[in-house]
Amino acid sequence: MSTDHTLARPEVTAFVEEVRRHLADLDEETRDDLLGGLEADLADQLADGTPLADPAAYAAELRAAAGLPERVRRRRRIDTSGWPRTPGDALDRGRALFLDRATDPRIRPAWDLLVTLRPVWWVARAWVAVTLVDVVAGGWEAVSVIPTLVVPGLGALLLLVAVVLSVLIGTGRLWPGSGPDRPVAGRAILLAANTAAALLPLTWSVPWPAYLSYDQFGDDGYAQGWDDATRQGLLNHGNLVTDIFAYDDAGRPIPLVQLVDQDGRPLDIPLADAIQWDDRTGTPIVACPARNGDAPVRNAFPFARLELASGGRCTPERAAGAQAPAFPLATLPPVTPAWPAPAEPVTPVEPVTPVEPVTPAE
Repeated sequence: MSTDHTLARPEVTAFVEEVRRHLADLDEETRDDLLGGLEADLADQLADGTPLADPAAYAAELRAAAGLPERVRRRRRIDTSGWPRTPGDALDRGRALFLDRATDPRIRPAWDLLVTLRPVWWVARAWVAVTLVDVVAGGWEAVSVIPTLVVPGLGALLLLVAVVLSVLIGTGRLWPGSGPDRPVAGRAILLAANTAAALLPLTWSVPWPAYLSYDQFGDDGYAQGWDDATRQGLLNHGNLVTDIFAYDDAGRPIPLVQLVDQDGRPLDIPLADAIQWDDRTGTPIVACPARNGDAPVRNAFPFARLELASGGRCTPERAAGAQAPAFPLATLPPVTPAWPAPAEPVTPVEPVTPVEPVTPAE
């Protein structure tokens, strides 16, 4: 029942957290005893039309009713003149300046609203943390509401765990939190994590190093050389190749062809490089390679294509929905070989690794 009230009354959750902060000098068990069932009672109080009291006064009443002494540590006035002497002093000064601005009558309404929305922030920073793992480890995938992490269901599970941990940190039950009476190391780590969670999403519109293409650096300079030295996959005039389409000597499309280099090694395209994008929606269109049994064959072209709104890869199960590739040109002009026509059929050179028959993905 209390859960329903809490969900329906976010202001109650914010009020209880403020009361908990005013009881921060007490041990966790004592605070839980004082605040047990408080959210449900306050939600009923609001439903009856009785407004909430001042959190500080309410905390003082709880202390008095339980026979506890007044709070030992009170918010002290911080001297903000001169340079900070210690990391803790720097954190205290920053917090004091921030609270002074937040309690300004012109800003206080907005600050009160932000305090009410703190549960939303707890969920948001959990999502940022899991999405960061997805962006770094998941290949060339679009950012999604539910991170995919390649393995179906893994992103949703990890997001749920991260939300629970973030809420526990936000309520002060898993991390020491902020305030002059808290350990400096814990305050610094929490501040850094919150700052990163707020700023990291701003970088997700910028290509990450693994995705940078040749033309984003220009035609010369150190950046070009570094990009050429670290690039993987196939290039065509400096541009990343995402697929290959073959035509025979008469200019007709070849539905499926396997390519090797001069030494018989597969001429393949990494699947992470083969991703294309829908021009209208920005949805990733992943490559579904042909297969030799259960093994994907990355040097068999062209690839089938599968649109995945949530990102991820074309697994054998998903490949059933793939579309046959569309050739960019219907035909090409016929060509004649540069070598003389042989009097007898030419025996092909034995490749280094025998090329097995492959089956298309679609």
